[in-house]
Amino acid sequence: MKTEHLIRTAVVTFVVLMTMTVAIAQSDFTQFFYEDGTVSSEGFMSNGKPDGYWKTYYPGSILKTEGNRKKYQLDSTWKFYRADGSLERIITYSEDIKSGLEQVFELKGTVSEEYTNENNIRQGQARYFYDSSEVWKIVQFVNNKEEGKGLELAKDGRIITMMTYRNGFLYASERINRFDAQGQRTGLWKDLYPNGQTKEEGMWSVDKRNGVFKFFDRRGLLERIEKYVDGELVTGDDSSSVLDVRREYDEEGRVRVVGSYREGKKQGTFRNYDDNGVEEGASIYEKDELVGEGLLDSIGRRQGDWKLYYPEGGVRSEGTYVDGLKEGPWMFYFKTGKVEQKGAYKADLPVGNWNWYYANGAIHRDETYRRGKEDGHAVEYDSTGFVINEGDYIDGQKTGLWNLTINDHSEKGEYEDGERNGEWVWFYASGKKAFEGEFQLGIPIGKHRFWYDSGQLKMKGDHQGGELYGPWQYFDESGLLIVESEYQGGVVVRINGKKIKTGKNQEAP
Repeated sequence: MKTEHLIRTAVVTFVVLMTMTVAIAQSDFTQFFYEDGTVSSEGFMSNGKPDGYWKTYYPGSILKTEGNRKKYQLDSTWKFYRADGSLERIITYSEDIKSGLEQVFELKGTVSEEYTNENNIRQGQARYFYDSSEVWKIVQFVNNKEEGKGLELAKDGRIITMMTYRNGFLYASERINRFDAQGQRTGLWKDLYPNGQTKEEGMWSVDKRNGVFKFFDRRGLLERIEKYVDGELVTGDDSSSVLDVRREYDEEGRVRVVGSYREGKKQGTFRNYDDNGVEEGASIYEKDELVGEGLLDSIGRRQGDWKLYYPEGGVRSEGTYVDGLKEGPWMFYFKTGKVEQKGAYKADLPVGNWNWYYANGAIHRDETYRRGKEDGHAVEYDSTGFVINEGDYIDGQKTGLWNLTINDHSEKGEYEDGERNGEWVWFYASGKKAFEGEFQLGIPIGKHRFWYDSGQLKMKGDHQGGELYGPWQYFDESGLLIVESEYQGGVVVRINGKKIKTGKNQEAP
């Protein structure tokens, strides 16, 4: 009868169908076998438990794992192999717990990533590699999650992306030190000291310096600013003047705040740093007044969550930026703190449903946006909740039937490409007709008539080419004809049948 043995560890689980156990020579070296007679595992036993160096195999005698056990538990370096025999991973253990270096390998044997574990949790620096063994990315881990600064490198060792992580998520990313298709420097370039502090930064175009360049000492203090145009240094330019840049330090000499002053007042960006020198936030001031706070990248683009303030205090708006553009949900507030409007952005353009509110909290407008333009059904309310304007948009243009009500006036008609089109009717609050006429893409055509709120005809006339044309009659509230004017091209040429003078005493035609 066959006997089945199940051997479990924290990371290695295998089932051994034992057909025979061979105790070899004078020691407790033991082998287990598959049904076909090939070795499934082998190593030393102590008191019936693995103790010492052990190996396990795939069927066919291909090495699967190998490493040392100490009192049954995994200890020191263990190697794990794929079914094709290639090395897949090396993990360092202490008392069955991952503790120390862990490496992952490509099929061809090069390291693809390596990091450090403490009590089964990734901590500290992790490195990722190109398949040609050059470092590709460096990221810091805290409690198994990416946290703090990270770097992406080109194969030649250039830092090409500077990243900031928060709680396992990429919070900000900045592309630097890039070449264009012709191999020329383009965009933002940074030169760093060995300690990671920025030595020099500025913009390049077609392999030439263009714009403002900043130069720093090893402590990160700004030394000077220079301006370049097509690679040539510009002298005597106002942009090269340096504000009063100040740094605030904690008791251990670490920089906590860097900001600029003008005439003793905070002006511009103030950056805040944590214990590890990682920027944890920024504030923007204008003449000593806080106007916004959040995170900025090195070229001043807003990243992540931001709050913007009224000059006299109080949150004006809040939401998220990605590379200086609004992204995701945003809220805007009255000075009282109540919501004024809310909606979402994509690449700085409004998208999806947006709502506006009155100061009393009642809804004011309900609209839908696509790619920054109104698109879909829109409704506007007065402060009591009564609908005063309603219709549809397509790509930012009013379309189809619209209804408008303002105080004692209401209108009803259709739009095409954002212009009145077809027959339109206006009404008084009583429901009686105030106007009736036709439009063609916003241009009045045909006969138009207007009424008093009593229902009595007020005036009527015709249009040609969008202008008043022919006789127009005007009546008083009793229905009596007051005057009849005749128009040509929108100009009065006769009143009550008599020609009128135009310009230098000349009669109208």
